[in-house]
Amino acid sequence: MKRMFQISLDTLMVSALPIFLWIILGITLRPEIANIFALTYPLQFLYMIFVCVFAVGPNITARKKRNKNVIFSNMVFGTIVAGILTLVLGLNTDFYIELMNMEPGIYHDFCIYNIVLIFFSFVVQMISQKLYFEGKNKESNITNLIFNLTNFGLIVVLTLIMTEWIAILVTLVVDAVILVKYLVKYFKRTEFELMMKNNIKNSSFGILDNVGMVMFYGVGYWNSFAYGQKYIDAINFESLTTDTQWDMLEDTINTTAKIDLTEKKFNYKKSLKEAYKFVFVMFGTILVINLALYWYYRPELWILAVLLLVQVIDMLMRPLIMYRWNYLQIEDNKAGHNVAFLLIRFVTILASFLPTAFCTYIGQLMTAGLEYIYAKIKCRDLKIFKLK
Repeated sequence: MKRMFQISLDTLMVSALPIFLWIILGITLRPEIANIFALTYPLQFLYMIFVCVFAVGPNITARKKRNKNVIFSNMVFGTIVAGILTLVLGLNTDFYIELMNMEPGIYHDFCIYNIVLIFFSFVVQMISQKLYFEGKNKESNITNLIFNLTNFGLIVVLTLIMTEWIAILVTLVVDAVILVKYLVKYFKRTEFELMMKNNIKNSSFGILDNVGMVMFYGVGYWNSFAYGQKYIDAINFESLTTDTQWDMLEDTINTTAKIDLTEKKFNYKKSLKEAYKFVFVMFGTILVINLALYWYYRPELWILAVLLLVQVIDMLMRPLIMYRWNYLQIEDNKAGHNVAFLLIRFVTILASFLPTAFCTYIGQLMTAGLEYIYAKIKCRDLKIFKLK
């Protein structure tokens, strides 16, 4: 449980501070600024694909192959690839905003800021994954704390005393200086070895998951936002109050499971017990945050209730799903599992086209159900998953 909270602290910094940031900027600047979170939400999964390929995968490969060159090589190559994508997105920001049925004139500057911030967070996550696999959780906590608190403090204060564009530029420059410092600290010159095939194989479920999420939320939010402002407000509010908990839950369980399975120390009964303790802590924080913020944002109550019910059901199923899928990924990595995972994602992407503002939430429940059924069947005869 202690290890879970150490790892989740990094996710808290990466996920919660940006949420608080948009809430505060919505108060100090303009209320509509808070909608930047929902506007750029699909892009987070795009960069998570890079985390899987250039951070998670290489660390598992390095352990299996006993070759640390692959970690440092992928840190360099991953930064370049993600940097190019960030440049392309930044140059086409208005097109992206219009594509999401929102107004470029309102969101342009802060949309660019958040795209670059997501890229910077990806670089920090590459460093964090390296430290996790080395057992240096506290060091990773400090790295994330310094970067995210600096960014948070600068943008909030500077937007009060400078023009918005200058405040954004100064904040991002300082963020970049901090990142360069940490990259120099943790990078070692080695032979250039990417081992992409192994990296992708060792993180294929995460890659497919995030590819599906980009399409799912990209199409789904475009669809949902077309139903009017009350759905935009409710979806953005629900995302603001549950996204951090989702990130903490998934990152923590997946990271601890991968480490334990790789080191042959996985204990399903103990892991499941700790995971559900963590789940109920997340439920408590969701309740508190909703009660605290509802009276300011006032989203449509019945819409919000439906959205939150879906989150509760899915969170209760996640530990049962994720431990089994991580086992299939690391210990039984067959092409058939990847095909099944891809088909499940295809079904849920189709759900995002449903003619309803709740399309993404219907797809979310479908995903949980199908993933559980498949993993349960494939792991039904394995002693490792017997609780008795």
